[in-house]
Amino acid sequence: MGRKLKNFSGVCQARPSHQLSAATADLAYRAVLFAIRLLRRTVEYASSPHYSKTHAAQQLCGLATKPGEKVGLAATFLIALVLAIPGCRSGAPGTAEADRVVMVSFDGVGVELLQDWLADPDVATAGGLGGMVSSGVVADRVRMANPTLTSVNHATLITGEWPTTTGIVSNGFRTVGDPLTERTNGFSAPLGAKALWQKAREAGRRTGVLLWPGADAKTEQRRGDFGMVWPENSLVRSKIYELLSEEAEKQPELPPQDGLDALSWRIPVSSRSGHLMDIEVAVLDATPDGRPRFDTVAVRKGGDLFWRYIDDRGWFETQLEAEAPEDSRPRQYGAWSKILHLDRHRGHLRLYRGSFNRLMAYPEAFEDELTAAVGPWPGVPDSREVERWWLDAADGIDLDTYIEQIERLDTYLDDIAAWVMDHEEFRLLVAYYPTPDEYQHASLIVDRDQWAWSEGKAFAARLGLERVGRSMDRSVAKLWSALDAERDVLVVVSDHGLLPIHDEVLINQALAAVGLVETEESRGRTRIAPSSPMAAFTSGSCAHLYLNLKGREPGGVVEALEADGYLRRAARALADLGVEGEAVVERIAARDELAALDLDHPNAGDLVVFLKPGYAASSRLGGDAIRPSRYYGQHGYLNHHNALCGVFLARGAPAGRAKLEEIQAVDVEPMVAAWLGLSADLELRADS
Repeated sequence: MGRKLKNFSGVCQARPSHQLSAATADLAYRAVLFAIRLLRRTVEYASSPHYSKTHAAQQLCGLATKPGEKVGLAATFLIALVLAIPGCRSGAPGTAEADRVVMVSFDGVGVELLQDWLADPDVATAGGLGGMVSSGVVADRVRMANPTLTSVNHATLITGEWPTTTGIVSNGFRTVGDPLTERTNGFSAPLGAKALWQKAREAGRRTGVLLWPGADAKTEQRRGDFGMVWPENSLVRSKIYELLSEEAEKQPELPPQDGLDALSWRIPVSSRSGHLMDIEVAVLDATPDGRPRFDTVAVRKGGDLFWRYIDDRGWFETQLEAEAPEDSRPRQYGAWSKILHLDRHRGHLRLYRGSFNRLMAYPEAFEDELTAAVGPWPGVPDSREVERWWLDAADGIDLDTYIEQIERLDTYLDDIAAWVMDHEEFRLLVAYYPTPDEYQHASLIVDRDQWAWSEGKAFAARLGLERVGRSMDRSVAKLWSALDAERDVLVVVSDHGLLPIHDEVLINQALAAVGLVETEESRGRTRIAPSSPMAAFTSGSCAHLYLNLKGREPGGVVEALEADGYLRRAARALADLGVEGEAVVERIAARDELAALDLDHPNAGDLVVFLKPGYAASSRLGGDAIRPSRYYGQHGYLNHHNALCGVFLARGAPAGRAKLEEIQAVDVEPMVAAWLGLSADLELRADS
């Protein structure tokens, strides 16, 4: 029986703030305001137990005497002088303008994970993460926006505004005026504030945007001067083949050794538009040692004359030219495939054929040059298949294969960044690496309550995470080596950490069980009916519940006078959900409580539900409302959990050296804007 959640509010309280207005457009003056702001942000979190005021910072902040009062010329000079002396820079980064700023987000790298990596000399090196910390600006932690989701926090990091302003309230939500069941994608929704790349372009700074979440290039607001966008769909999805010797043909083109005939199979590759090509795969004995056994795999594209020999557990790439329905012309696609297992005695072969993808970039000339330089997009790590492997080692792809996909994608993104820095003129480049997040969703196995947990699997998952850290360190080192340490700045950020999960909570199913969500059958699937009183949209461990309100929603069914009753029933139903007497919900916030979470926007739900750590939210229908999770890491919880805090590192002479305490996600954009020399909002947002 579930235990009732007694208090729906009070977890996060609003921090009152005031602003010191910028009374001049002079950049030096704005830089001083910015420096004071960072000092004050470092030491004056009145609502946080992590902070205390220092005498030196009080003296500097005291120069800006009252909210709204202009700093005098003498004070301006004094602060600038103090900041120029390395020994007096305690708590504030430099604000000098850089030639180039490169800001890179590593998705899912929480501050606690980074601290573990920094403590391991086998992970963090002087040229990579170690050097960022020892020779640059580092924050103890970055308190992220609620909910701690990817689209939400990338919008905040790049605009310097909370979801209340950006309107990006979740990875998926519902826009007012849309039908009840229509989902808005948080990665392609309009931003309610200007992104840094937009400000930079307006100021005449050439800007590149590589995969940054929310920058899909479909509008001028969501693009740079050049960039790369996330490939939404594969031309052909990945597949695992079990190739049996009894189904093979003899392959006379490959000479037999030790009396063992080569065997071959033909694998068709088809898309929605039809047949594209065949891949021929063969096994043979290539070693004349008197021991007849299959020890080598050979592959080729159908119609080719020559075979490529592949070692057991080796990878090979296949490329083709094709035109997907959404393509404006034929493009170069590629897939990375791997020999998972070769039965040397019987000749059976287990093959992972990777998905076919292409690089998507703009303008077209940039895409063509980049594709020629680095090749097609290699695809994201196949999390679905490794999740299957954790439960059954005979299924899916093994952990080594999965991490090899991570390392390949990281290297590919490294090569893109290196090519851009070598061939393109820019002042700002923002880039994104998804792999730490991908790994932890699929493999954060640390808890005995998790479905796949065993001591051996937890040990393997931990070693795998260290490999992910080493890959990130290599990426940072490559990025740094391509920059001028005296003139450029490299910024490394993240959007959230992850916590281990063991159960999924089916929010809509729980509401359907008490009659608050109505369903219908459509094409063999159960869906929420358009006439349902409400619907929940989930992302991570957060859910937005929307009433189907008459006069607000098309086809609304809930009368205004009934709204409060429906919301109370929904809150009670979810608060009562529990496992072994423990509630699964941490907080349920009504509309009038969202301002305290910096989430008060029309896109937000009529109720916003945050689950407790250990639980993930799902919109699916059918079965039990709570069930074991088949994946193992999640985010989207309330931001007061320190493990969900992000990271901020900056290196380069213009940034200086500084050790900051806790900053907020909205503090990142003004810092980067200062290094770009932009007329950014450098007003103080200090606590009153």
